[in-house]
Amino acid sequence: MAGVVTLVVALATVVWLAFGAPSDWEGGIRWLRHGLVLGCLGLFTLSARLIFPATREDAPDPASD
Repeated sequence: MAGVVTLVVALATVVWLAFGAPSDWEGGIRWLRHGLVLGCLGLFTLSARLIFPATREDAPDPASD
């Protein structure tokens, strides 16, 4: 459930930045916008790990067959 909520928050922020945020942001605010986009990329990665928590240790070892 937390993974889906994280995914929705990240997606909503990216859509707002792409379509709703002011396009005339200049100076330091423009860097804030880039930071928000990079932060959303991290949230997408986090949500994928929360939704699909399997690790390499959980995968079957083909060499032992």
